[in-house]
Amino acid sequence: MYNKEVSILKHTEIEAVLYWRTGRNQFPGYPFDISLTTGITLNNKGVNIAFTVKNEGDSSAPFALGWHSYFKTDSSSKLIADYPFYYDIDSNYLPVGEKLPSKGSKYDFSNGTVFSNKTLDHTFGAPLNGKSVLKNKDYSIQIKQDNFAYTQLFIPPDRKSIAIEPISSKPNSFNTDNVLTLEPGKNYKASITIDLI
Repeated sequence: MYNKEVSILKHTEIEAVLYWRTGRNQFPGYPFDISLTTGITLNNKGVNIAFTVKNEGDSSAPFALGWHSYFKTDSSSKLIADYPFYYDIDSNYLPVGEKLPSKGSKYDFSNGTVFSNKTLDHTFGAPLNGKSVLKNKDYSIQIKQDNFAYTQLFIPPDRKSIAIEPISSKPNSFNTDNVLTLEPGKNYKASITIDLI
């Protein structure tokens, strides 16, 4: 979606609603017709982003939804989140193997962990309360995800930010037997709220 042109269905000082549709056979290898409506609403504490994926076609359609949000960090940055499990990764940074418990592992963020020395490009189960909290000397924010089964955590090589990414499926899910599908006319709804706390 990062390079796709969208239609603006609504636009005010505090709200925008964006729409995009694949159209049948628009993408080689993906002969499905789905649409994505994204509503972005500002409030006094932060922003809410609501997503609706709809199968506009006449056959079952596989799909995956993710929002790739980066947040500036420094050496004091700490992540607090109760992710129940994570996956090891292969040489292509794709999740492999069975779920591994996060509690007590090097990827246990339940009590708050400074991650300045960690390497991260891993898939976690969505936090048990749906919330990830990022704190540093400049700000504290809460990222709440609703109806996203996983969270991807990634620290880029320059180590100046962290991506906390709510995702509906594990990366590479189209090549597994764990792919989400939508029946014709059906919707999938999910949302993310980012608040200063």
